[in-house]
Amino acid sequence: MPVVLPPEPGADSDPPRPPGAIVWIALFAVFMVGGVAIALLTWPKTEATDTPWFWVRLLVLPAVSFALTFGLRLLYYEQELERLQAENEARQRDREKAIQFASEPLAVLGYAYLSGVGSASLASKIVQGDTALEAQTAASGAEGVRHTALESIHGETLARRYRACFDELVAMIRPTIEAMPHDVRLDVRLHIPEGPEREAQLEAWRGAWRQAALRRAEVTPLSVEQGLMAVDEWLDVKGGHSLEKFTLFVSVQLYDTPPAGTGEAAVAILLGWAPLAARRGLDIIAMLHRPVEAVIDGLPEAMSKAVLWGNTASQNVKDLWEAGLDGEDGSALLDAASEVKLGVTGGAGFDGLHDIDAAVGHPGLCAGWLAVVAAIEHGAQAGSPQGIAWREGTLRLAVIQNTA
Repeated sequence: MPVVLPPEPGADSDPPRPPGAIVWIALFAVFMVGGVAIALLTWPKTEATDTPWFWVRLLVLPAVSFALTFGLRLLYYEQELERLQAENEARQRDREKAIQFASEPLAVLGYAYLSGVGSASLASKIVQGDTALEAQTAASGAEGVRHTALESIHGETLARRYRACFDELVAMIRPTIEAMPHDVRLDVRLHIPEGPEREAQLEAWRGAWRQAALRRAEVTPLSVEQGLMAVDEWLDVKGGHSLEKFTLFVSVQLYDTPPAGTGEAAVAILLGWAPLAARRGLDIIAMLHRPVEAVIDGLPEAMSKAVLWGNTASQNVKDLWEAGLDGEDGSALLDAASEVKLGVTGGAGFDGLHDIDAAVGHPGLCAGWLAVVAAIEHGAQAGSPQGIAWREGTLRLAVIQNTA
């Protein structure tokens, strides 16, 4: 659930106006003239006018009436200032608490991936302009289309290829899993395509996990639309058993007959609550901050919020990793980055914009996860916060901070 950021202090309220000098000088004249007129009209004709009471009624009472009226107006002004100041201080405290809560990250404790350009150095290959997209025959034997495939994953059927892929991912991430303390809960969230074979793929994962003889970990499917936004759901937890845990997110996109321009990919990322990981002395590779959903019309605001959640400044984000975007997303992201003065727009030729799709094809539901690992790899070399943008039904943004 997205964090609602309270408005800035004074954003939707005008400060009270102080008493205007000209208005109150005019009112003083009205009070005095009116008081004099009333005193003269109501003074008994039989009584002398050289008494103190006559002059009190003539001059003192109008002045005192004006002073009381002006005092009440000044008191209202001062009370409104105090109320507004107290309200702004409360809003500022609420805003700071909301920002602190929303900017809490999850610790990246390990990752493994398979892509069309290999299982290592994905970021550097993309920066160098390498691409694996080429026309080739699909695993099903269908006529060649331009796509990338996981060449190391073999199998006569798509189901067997998924099992082979799971076996390889488990083998790659196994040392990290074994290093985790066993007294802390471990879950697995499996992000795979919807379809009739989904249950069989879940069972294939369970088989790969059992074969590796790893600790018990409950596996649950992750909806296609939710994807990486499951991190947002996790970070919404205020505390307790549901927060202090490790979760292995596994996302795999394979094809029997791949659409043109797509790429097979598989990613496994082990995340944990950052304070827990620090407390246990675990090696933290990077910090994955809360993702933000965006619409094209509100993209600058969403980008500013993602940077704020990422606990950094816009100018510090000098790289943006894009994956799985639609046609108009790229230009909209560039316009929004310029508007919020993202650091990626400061370089010549926008060298900090990295298109993952151009290197490995559209990675399907792996888009966000593949962007995460590319950002982690590059951030370790660049030493600066990395932005990622991907589409899973809606456009989404996040910031990754490396700990090195």
